[in-house]
Amino acid sequence: QEDQVHLLGHDEEIQPIFEDLKLVLIGSQGAGKNTIANAILKEKVFTFWTSLRSVHIKETRTVSGTQIHLARTPGWNGDLSRSEKTKREIVHCVQTLYKTGPHAVILVLNVNSVLSESNISTLESLLTVQLWKHTIVLFTNGEKLGHCRIEDHIRSEQLQPLIDKCGKRYFVIHKNDSNQIIETIEELVVRKNSTSCFKLSAQTDDNNTLLSDWEYVVERIKSKISSLSASKEKLQNEDSMKMLLDAKDAEIRRLEKIVQEKKREIERLQSRYSRTQEDLYRRNTELEEQVYMMSNELKGKNTENETLKKQVKKKDAEIEELKKELQVRQQKAIAWRTHEDQYATVHASNSSKLCQSVSAMSIRSYNQIQLQALHSKGSALHGWSDALLKILNELSDEDLKKMKYYMCWNEEYRIYRGSVEHRDRVELADQMLKQWG
Repeated sequence: QEDQVHLLGHDEEIQPIFEDLKLVLIGSQGAGKNTIANAILKEKVFTFWTSLRSVHIKETRTVSGTQIHLARTPGWNGDLSRSEKTKREIVHCVQTLYKTGPHAVILVLNVNSVLSESNISTLESLLTVQLWKHTIVLFTNGEKLGHCRIEDHIRSEQLQPLIDKCGKRYFVIHKNDSNQIIETIEELVVRKNSTSCFKLSAQTDDNNTLLSDWEYVVERIKSKISSLSASKEKLQNEDSMKMLLDAKDAEIRRLEKIVQEKKREIERLQSRYSRTQEDLYRRNTELEEQVYMMSNELKGKNTENETLKKQVKKKDAEIEELKKELQVRQQKAIAWRTHEDQYATVHASNSSKLCQSVSAMSIRSYNQIQLQALHSKGSALHGWSDALLKILNELSDEDLKKMKYYMCWNEEYRIYRGSVEHRDRVELADQMLKQWG
């Protein structure tokens, strides 16, 4: 049976926080997604027959001045990782169904069911770790907890790590207690420390985007506080509305607390933005100085490079000159060796002729000596050495040099070169007498 008691008769006068609110419901089969969807839209849109469909269902309704776009994904049974179609539907609803992405992903859990670590890991792999920044955990069938608090249930079922991941954004729904579900969801959405919408692709919390989103939310919350205060003033004189007024006071206090939190976050982001700008300016200045220094260094290197190029060019010219000089010297050396070979041939021929002349002269001298010896009565040996010295003295320096060369290289009359090379005529005559007798 639907609850006919409305908390406020003039809800349309209260300013909502969001003009448009985009939500995605996910959960296992039997978790109560249809019930929650109907409670959010305040209309029986989802029925038993829609729960049998294996594709997502999207509905749009206007509730208390807010246009709500709600997509309910098909549930999974057991291990989500084995249900490929369900995984595709979940990713589609979050990634492409809404152009700007949903404001929140509502994970519906029955207090009698358990969400396994495997399913948590599968959801994280499908929607990235950014999913938890935009997730609200909603427990259904809260009346089955009895006297147990929801916090005790979370600890007993080891769900605290999941709740912490979601920024402690959770609440429990009891049967026929869904009048303020939209207000609760709105409050939990604005408590997110992230951008308003969940964009699966390239999800980043840009400081400028956060500032603009939060400043917008703060203004909307202030407008709602003003409208709630105005409604409260209208009802102050009615004693029957005391409980309603207390409830609205509590809601105002919660919203004012959110405003204060967001203001602190805005100040923190503005301070971080200012520091970032200062750091960027400082880094740009340092980079400009480095570029200037490197530019000057590059100019110096270019000048040095030009100087080195000129030096290299000069050295190349010197090398070419040296190569030409070396080539000339090599040609002269070849010509000189050819000349030496020719000279040696001619010299050997002249030496042979000289030795023949010397031999003839020696024979003539010998005859003369013999004749003199006959006259000198037995002094033949002494006369021969004088005659040999006389013969050597009669030779020119050039003929003497040729004779020494022939004496060293003639096979028949060879004398060791060191014995004759630096000797004068007297020493040479003495050496010849010792060598040949």
